[in-house]
Amino acid sequence: MIEHINDTLPPEMRRSQIMALLQRYGQITVKWCAEQLGVSEVTIRSDFALLEREGLLRRVWGGAVLDRPLWPEGSFASRLKVYAAEKERIARVAAELINDGDTVMLDASTTAYAIARQIADRRNLTVITNGMHLALALGVNPAITTIVIGGQVRGDTGSLTGTLAEEMLQRLHADKGFFSARGLTVAKGLTESSIPEGLLKAEMVRHVDRVIAVLDSSKLGQTALTSFCSVEAIHHLITAGPEAAERTSPFTEFFPVTIV
Repeated sequence: MIEHINDTLPPEMRRSQIMALLQRYGQITVKWCAEQLGVSEVTIRSDFALLEREGLLRRVWGGAVLDRPLWPEGSFASRLKVYAAEKERIARVAAELINDGDTVMLDASTTAYAIARQIADRRNLTVITNGMHLALALGVNPAITTIVIGGQVRGDTGSLTGTLAEEMLQRLHADKGFFSARGLTVAKGLTESSIPEGLLKAEMVRHVDRVIAVLDSSKLGQTALTSFCSVEAIHHLITAGPEAAERTSPFTEFFPVTIV
């Protein structure tokens, strides 16, 4: 549920909230938006008109839609479509673990991107990420402080890796970290197919209080090239997909498991 905001909210912030709602839902009505933000429908119509002039949305009968959806392209967009329903279910549950005022770390995965879309309308959050697409998704909301870990760009994933990112992490810390992976086994823990990605994720894990693994059931029991987090360091697993109950059974003695 979105926190209601009154007319004392600066217009610029209110319009950013409107864009966050549009990015999350794709299309919103004047009436619903006014209720969510605690302002009049006249105010929302005025905001819609201004945002349309700026080319950020397109007004339709009774509401508005994104004129240019902030949606990734290329291979990252293709991966968003794989197990998309499972990722959305995982993201909704993960978002429930994030509270206003938290500092959280999100990797550059498509599951983390789904989580970002779920929290795009939150307030007073600090999000640390190495994901460019994720940072853009959250950047429209000034109530969320988004810190992008710098480094070398991996064009296929939209992630930033390398020594610059690792050095920056030395000065940062988060309450919770949400990490996907190419695989998860008892012997190797969370694993990645890219060594630079794995090294950076290992550093990210060292700078969070709680590690929350978020991956669909097809990754359970699979092993990739490099380990970045042992099962002993994981505090919670959120998963979804076929045979999830059977695939999660080896992990239940190590940490709580949520199947959605």
